[in-house]
Amino acid sequence: MAWYRPQSLPEALELLERRRPRIVCGGTDLFVNAPRKEYEAGKTDWLEVRGLPELRRISRQAEGLEIGAAVTAAEIWESRELRMVPALQQAARIVGGWQIQNRASIGGNVANASPAADMLVPLVAYRAEVRLASASGSRSVPIADFVEGPKRTQLRPGEMIVSLFIPARMLGVPQIFLRHDQRAATDISIVSVALILQGNARQVEWGTAAVGAAAPKPFTLSDEEERLWAGKLDADKLRRLGELYAQRSSPITDVRAGAQYRRSLVGTYVVRAGQALLSNLEQTEGEAWR
Repeated sequence: MAWYRPQSLPEALELLERRRPRIVCGGTDLFVNAPRKEYEAGKTDWLEVRGLPELRRISRQAEGLEIGAAVTAAEIWESRELRMVPALQQAARIVGGWQIQNRASIGGNVANASPAADMLVPLVAYRAEVRLASASGSRSVPIADFVEGPKRTQLRPGEMIVSLFIPARMLGVPQIFLRHDQRAATDISIVSVALILQGNARQVEWGTAAVGAAAPKPFTLSDEEERLWAGKLDADKLRRLGELYAQRSSPITDVRAGAQYRRSLVGTYVVRAGQALLSNLEQTEGEAWR
């Protein structure tokens, strides 16, 4: 077994191309799941990337926000720079306990491609892009396409996730992340929802939501269906939207919850997210008039 600790991204990519080691950042999923995987930790070469400067950056650009793949969950929810993406901060704050949050990276959460991955859900709602690099070049893939299913992604041999890019229109917009679990932050999501609404409490310009832990990967509605978020969001419309997301879900039954229970929670949590955001908007508008 060899453990490589490159000092730069070009060095890491060269090692990845030449030696084909397994990439490790925080290792919070990788090593826990090792006994069930095809590889054995003692016989595998490893490439540690969490110290690479290129993967540690948070950069605001005119086009949007770029978050390095090695930025940890704790750094995300503590960051003043990331207050413009509160749904992502809320998701990062309940990724396991604080020990996990200090090691778990946003790139690792995406690469692990768990249907219940918390940070993945707001990223799907944001229509984020996964920025990838290899010794032969770089490319960007929409996150909804990059994650293909449970533990399956479009990551190619010799390639690594460098950063996640969030479009500018998603920044600073009212948003929320909610999840249902059994034991608060120490357990895996049974259902989770990230909702983004642009507008005010009386008239929503546009909205989008992503649902996690209720299908093989986080999902949204079609562009046409998501137009239903626009306009006046009364109780009846929120209920209909909740039903739409529930109908699109395809949950499983496991030790945490049954499929039918999960499906019912999808509708419930879409409605709760909508009610919470509308309440926040009303409160903000009320304070503005004082």
